[in-house]
Amino acid sequence: MSDQAPADDVRMDEDLSTECANWVAEQLSEEFGGFIAAEVVDAVLEFEADIRIAEHDPEMDHASMAERLLERLAEEGAPTDQQWGVTPHLLMEILFWEDEFRGLAGRARRVRPHAGGPR
Repeated sequence: MSDQAPADDVRMDEDLSTECANWVAEQLSEEFGGFIAAEVVDAVLEFEADIRIAEHDPEMDHASMAERLLERLAEEGAPTDQQWGVTPHLLMEILFWEDEFRGLAGRARRVRPHAGGPR
């Protein structure tokens, strides 16, 4: 994928995105032992695609993306500084589970590794 990747290479179609959001929410709910709404994951997926396209960086590493997503979610009024709000850790987990889903769906993507090492 080039730095000028078309939106279709970054953004999933609506049906696949909905399936991804539901699947990721289910994985996170099992992992964290609580309920994670698919709507939260769906918003993250939408904002993530917007950011990758706007910054012409389809391979942005997950840590950098989590920082940008946290800013965007805060701008949208999501709780990001409270004990039960969206955290960088949760955003990283959403991005990693999205990668898993994309691989299973035959839509794998390349993401630069984070300079801080593996997750």
